[in-house]
Amino acid sequence: MRIASGLSKRRLLFSPLSSSARDSAEDERQRRLAVFGFEFARHVLLSRFVQFIEHPVGQARRLEEFTSFNDFFTREIDLATRPIPPDHRVCIAPNDGRILGHPVVDANTTFGIKRHTFNLSRFLRDDTLAKQYVGGSMVISRFYLQDYHYFHFPDSGTPGPALPIQGKHYALGPYWGRTPVPWFSENYRMLTLFDSDHFGQIAMVEIGAFTVGSIQQRFNPGVRVAKGARKGFFELGGSTAVLLFQRGAIRLDEDLCARTEENIETFVRFGESIGKA
Repeated sequence: MRIASGLSKRRLLFSPLSSSARDSAEDERQRRLAVFGFEFARHVLLSRFVQFIEHPVGQARRLEEFTSFNDFFTREIDLATRPIPPDHRVCIAPNDGRILGHPVVDANTTFGIKRHTFNLSRFLRDDTLAKQYVGGSMVISRFYLQDYHYFHFPDSGTPGPALPIQGKHYALGPYWGRTPVPWFSENYRMLTLFDSDHFGQIAMVEIGAFTVGSIQQRFNPGVRVAKGARKGFFELGGSTAVLLFQRGAIRLDEDLCARTEENIETFVRFGESIGKA
């Protein structure tokens, strides 16, 4: 309906109003041509875009079913194609993304996210909370535009509310920064403290990026969730999700840590292992 409304306003620029039946018929013909042109352009643009990307495993919708780029970016997948490991000792990746795994993050350890460098206190903006994760592990997962943009719970348990950490939306520049940045140039993010059944309290943080106008949460705080349950999704664009584990709660998979030591990201799909209890 918004498309029709937008086209009607645009049509006034080249279709003069008239009360005659002939002009009304011409108006209707122009409107239909405009609708056809818009739909054709949308299809061509989406077709060109998806030619250069790899579709997520489990994507079920056909190209012509998408109504906009945002609809394409926020598409769901068939979760039956992403089996969850039954072993409760396995912590799963909460999303499709390119992962860096830090086995130990100390109070003064700096890490890079979206061109910026942080330590735990700067990242969480809560010194008391940051102390709970000193000596623990961190997983940073970057989304690309073509990725499945939902994020899920990495274990069963009970989530608290999603709380905003105010900031701005900045583009995905070089992944690693060299120096800390002032508070006003940090990205907007949301924090959920998740009391997991097998990995203690996990801090789940979703971080907005350029063109990501909102982080949508789709869970009920205080209500138990199953391992792999959907938590929410990002709208339009790429972004980042972070998991913080307390000391001794998890042993991250060795291949992730080894590549991280070389500043190499590892692509991991939702449902695959990132570590064990």
